[in-house]
Amino acid sequence: MVAGSGARSGYVERLLMGLRVEAMERELRTLRDKKDRGELRARAAERMSLGLSLDREEAAEILGVSTKKLQRMEAKGELERCSDISGVVRYPAGDVQRLASAR
Repeated sequence: MVAGSGARSGYVERLLMGLRVEAMERELRTLRDKKDRGELRARAAERMSLGLSLDREEAAEILGVSTKKLQRMEAKGELERCSDISGVVRYPAGDVQRLASAR
């Protein structure tokens, strides 16, 4: 055994353990994101079935686009905002449904 190799071995084990923990944390975040997106999609689908307007995140989830893409679609006139005094951006369920069907 080389002098100091025990210390190196301990360092390598700690490094590997840290990498394993990071990988598990990434996997957990991915699972949470999938669950959150599933809940968001379910809420958006329910609101659409009731004919209620959708907020930006819900509309983006239904259309399978980012919120930035949704804003660009709005700027192009492909999607129209509902007027809302609360400051929350909402889109008519019919418009979102029309765009989702077209995709």
